[in-house]
Amino acid sequence: MLFLTACSGGDDSPAPVQNTDTTQLLGKWKIYKAEYENSEPVLYESNGACGREILEFQNDGEVSETLYIDDDCQFGGSGSYSWWVLENGAVAMGAQNSYHHIITVNGNELMVDATQEAGYKKYYNKLN
Repeated sequence: MLFLTACSGGDDSPAPVQNTDTTQLLGKWKIYKAEYENSEPVLYESNGACGREILEFQNDGEVSETLYIDDDCQFGGSGSYSWWVLENGAVAMGAQNSYHHIITVNGNELMVDATQEAGYKKYYNKLN
């Protein structure tokens, strides 16, 4: 007699992600400060209702970035990225399989840590 056994998954599968609450992340965030390597922090004025840079996190895993160049909310550019939860439970933003920055939310403050890839940290306040 011959017995064959097959298993799906396996012992080498990554551990499941703990339930990371990402609801705090969703919505619009306005930049107020940036720290670049070897320089003093840059403090951003509010630039009217627009802000200088707005990140908007959506529940479908997309994040859009909009830049404004003056107090009249003149459009300066935009981009879109992905956000996702890493295996260790941390939240990342960027281009999957290419690069990512670590996102930390503490109350009404969001921090994008891009020191490894781009040499900066940016800080945002939640918009209502």
